[in-house]
Amino acid sequence: MKVLLANLPWIKDDEKIGLRAGSRWPHLKLKKEQLPYYPFPFFLAYAAAVLKEGGHDVHLKDCIADEMSDNQFTDYMAGLKPDVVVFETSTPSINNDLVWTKKAKGYGAVTVLSGPHATARPRDLLREEYVDYVIRYEYEYPLLELVNALSGKGEVDEIKSLCFRRGEEIILNDKSQIEDINMMPYPLREQLPMSRYIDPFCKHAPNAQMMTSRGCPYQCIYCLEPWVFYGMRSYRARTPKSVVDEMQYLVEKYGAKEIYFDDSSFSVDQERVIKICDEIKRRKLKVYWSCMADAKMREETLRAMKEAGCIAAKFGVESADPQILKNINKHINLDEVKNVVRLLKKIGIGSHATYMFGLPGETKESMRRTMEFAFTLGTDTAQFSVAIPYPGTRFHEMAEKEGWLKATKWEDYSGQDAVLEYPNLSGAEISKMMHDCRRKIMLKVALNPKQSLQYLKMIKDYGGITAVVQNIIEKTTYLMKGK
Repeated sequence: MKVLLANLPWIKDDEKIGLRAGSRWPHLKLKKEQLPYYPFPFFLAYAAAVLKEGGHDVHLKDCIADEMSDNQFTDYMAGLKPDVVVFETSTPSINNDLVWTKKAKGYGAVTVLSGPHATARPRDLLREEYVDYVIRYEYEYPLLELVNALSGKGEVDEIKSLCFRRGEEIILNDKSQIEDINMMPYPLREQLPMSRYIDPFCKHAPNAQMMTSRGCPYQCIYCLEPWVFYGMRSYRARTPKSVVDEMQYLVEKYGAKEIYFDDSSFSVDQERVIKICDEIKRRKLKVYWSCMADAKMREETLRAMKEAGCIAAKFGVESADPQILKNINKHINLDEVKNVVRLLKKIGIGSHATYMFGLPGETKESMRRTMEFAFTLGTDTAQFSVAIPYPGTRFHEMAEKEGWLKATKWEDYSGQDAVLEYPNLSGAEISKMMHDCRRKIMLKVALNPKQSLQYLKMIKDYGGITAVVQNIIEKTTYLMKGK
């Protein structure tokens, strides 16, 4: 069957762009605030690879990275005439996603919705007559079974993770999960604009993103991955050989000069990390790499990473208030954070910490402490956002129960402003702190010659001198005028 998998067009204008791919942090990005960034659509690309391996005619389109307009995608879809369309949903874009689903149904396609919002709210979506199927959680192999069944090779009813209507009844089948992720093909990259998947955290271009594991053993209350997309604790890791095989493929096929490991946490199993490093060194694979990790990394692990080409690591801190860390089930403490930053500096690996304002227990004083901690910790860069209680997470359940939510529509969950407030803390105060910290970190980077030249070089490599000039103007305007 001819199957179209798409990361749909979303908001894009002179000031902002909507970013949505996979399960983590769908949001609107103001161009003046942040560097260019397109997340790689891992799950769509894995699903496309599985379908292709299964013998189907697969078409994968990342409309966001391709910067396709609504009219361009409409024409593309009308000309392609797919038998099945698979659209990945997110909470802030869901109404947009449904408009496209209805349009695809009008072209005669079987419509399938996946992604975090579909996983959290399948019944809501299936009440729309133009939505034929929803696949919750990891959807690659259930999608293959569905497409096979639609081709006359099997039955729909027993496919795990599949949700559908049977007359007036909505059926939600039991969860499916991939036990051995080493069996999966590489994500289908050939049909994607690989040169556009810029990650501003990386220092070398071109860079490429890959995953070495799925799931997370932790249960932070705000995170979509354990609570929604993977369905609680479900950590599974690839073998060191499998990881380095794909690294080598990315270097040889796409000329990657840096690889970013976009796991929930690359450093969960530090013995495995060391084995990956040993395999990189054994092959004499010369490529820089960076990763999303956690603050529990040991010196032995970090030294092995450095020797194998690691140049930077991200980790989540979220708050400098110990009670808030306890409230959100964050399994770190501030001494661990300070220690890992000290080790990263000592060993020569770059550091980047992430913070959120507006978590349960937040006050003006706790936000002030977090800001002070972030700017005295000594990381090279930092990232600040407002806490978003996405549907399906424990955080969302708490916010509804306690009456903290002030959002009136799903579009409010875009990350531009707070969607909740507390009796002693308004949404406006939360949003202001985020923007104050973003301006402060932007100024810190701008005043660091090494970092600012690095970022400008990255932008030039992707967009030329025009992009550099435009970026400087946008950031200067943001610093001078505020939000």
